[in-house]
Amino acid sequence: MKIKTYVVDNLAEAYPLIFRDLGKEAIILKSKPTKAPGFFGVFRRRKLEVVAAAELSEQAQVSPTAVDMSASVAANPLINEGNQAEHLSSTNASQDVLLKELAEMKGLIQSMTKASVQSQTIPKPLEGWVAHLRDQEVDEEVIQFIVKKFAMGNQPVEEMSNEEVQETLLHIIEQLFDEGIAKETEPNASFITLVGPTGVGKTTTIAKLAAARVLHGKQRVGLLTTDTYRIAAVEQLKTYGNILNVPLEVVASPEDLPAATENLKGCKVFFMDSAGRNYLEEGYVQEISDFLGYDAEQENYLVLSMTTRWRDMKKITEKMKAVPIDKLILTKWDETTCYGPALNMVYHYPYPLTYLCTGQGVPQDIIHANPAEMAKKLVGVER
Repeated sequence: MKIKTYVVDNLAEAYPLIFRDLGKEAIILKSKPTKAPGFFGVFRRRKLEVVAAAELSEQAQVSPTAVDMSASVAANPLINEGNQAEHLSSTNASQDVLLKELAEMKGLIQSMTKASVQSQTIPKPLEGWVAHLRDQEVDEEVIQFIVKKFAMGNQPVEEMSNEEVQETLLHIIEQLFDEGIAKETEPNASFITLVGPTGVGKTTTIAKLAAARVLHGKQRVGLLTTDTYRIAAVEQLKTYGNILNVPLEVVASPEDLPAATENLKGCKVFFMDSAGRNYLEEGYVQEISDFLGYDAEQENYLVLSMTTRWRDMKKITEKMKAVPIDKLILTKWDETTCYGPALNMVYHYPYPLTYLCTGQGVPQDIIHANPAEMAKKLVGVER
């Protein structure tokens, strides 16, 4: 078995390196937060140390004795066909046993790794809070990071009052959110596209962003939509465009983009609404990528809904990794009581969070992501 260690920003960055070095059958033995060297010991960035392993190559998996036996059988004319078949059968059986043992070892390592993560000692004062975070769908790696941050504090957790534990928890979670929130929310690009699965509210979010530019920024805005699959989506965006006195162009294919932008000549910024479809459909991600190949200064936002379960949100994000994503928007913040997926997203993925959508109102129900307020929501502290 071959074992390698990687120091990366997040797990998503580690996967291609592991697959390149160890193959797609590799497994992750453990991962833990670490710090990259900084400038004179300061400005150290939080990194992730990932240990991965893979079984021996197919050639190495075959017992040397078995290979020698097969070769000698093939070369020895004194061994008749019956004996040769018997020898080869015995060799194949040995290989099957070896492969089975390796598979069992792999399963054992995976189960041991999972058990070790879940069985790490949780200090008594944190037990209730850890249960709360799990109920909020905060994933286990993030929880273990939070627990370790407590352990690194100046005061033992067991000596802290309930109020001190709560304040420290708030501070740690606020820091995590702050590291994953975009400091510059106003895009500099002239061509802004929203991508994401169906039903997350991309069209309404586009209207909110465009309205803010028109009403507060006094800018000339143009709207584009590639969502020719849903007539209602086109009509909805057209309605918003009429209210804001903003022109709209429907784009059926990537080849139509130059003509569409020419028709919107004079606009300072373009907002493009992409088609919302089942993200599992073959070709959907490629179709989005084709539209994003337009020659312009672009900024692309991944839009996800807070009403989506974390495991599904993770699958969507993994599927969309092939698309050039710059930032993240979370919608339906007002429609959930489960805020853990937001923390998981900023912890695991390199897409800075910019906006939270808090309702259907245009343009008022969109706010800049605020780490302190998001931490309070997750911990359950009233304003």
